[in-house]
Amino acid sequence: MKKYLAASSGDQLDSKISGRFGHAKYFLLVDPSSMEYEVIPGVDQDEERPGMSRLTEKGVGRVLTGNIGPSSFRELRSEGLQVYLCRGMTVSDALQKVKDGDLSPLEEPTLKESLHSPRKASEDKSDVTGRGLGRGDGSRKGAGKGRGKGSGKGRGKGGKR
Repeated sequence: MKKYLAASSGDQLDSKISGRFGHAKYFLLVDPSSMEYEVIPGVDQDEERPGMSRLTEKGVGRVLTGNIGPSSFRELRSEGLQVYLCRGMTVSDALQKVKDGDLSPLEEPTLKESLHSPRKASEDKSDVTGRGLGRGDGSRKGAGKGRGKGSGKGRGKGGKR
């Protein structure tokens, strides 16, 4: 039987499934027949995530997570792994639900883009009129049209008075 890899917030089977696959604090590599597991440290937020091909070498067939972006999802699927959405569960509860067939593998990632992807300014920082909704820096008099959120902090050059 293939092993399960659970993205986890802790290093025990009673830990919660992590809400972020790529930056889980721990990964638990679990043999579902014996429930024996190996703890694999996760990566820090600023670290590069190692390649997933090493998981197939360890016999992983199923991945349990709370969310997964398109890059990680594609990489796991290209390695032949099935990914399961297990939000709000402990690792042991998620393992049991997957073993029992209560959950189906995901067909697509749960996030449209990675949480680290640069966002398109035209889509995320403007309204339908094209005016920016970002914070002004206080350096241009009258440029905000009243839609900024402030936070200029008074460091602008100021205008003639």
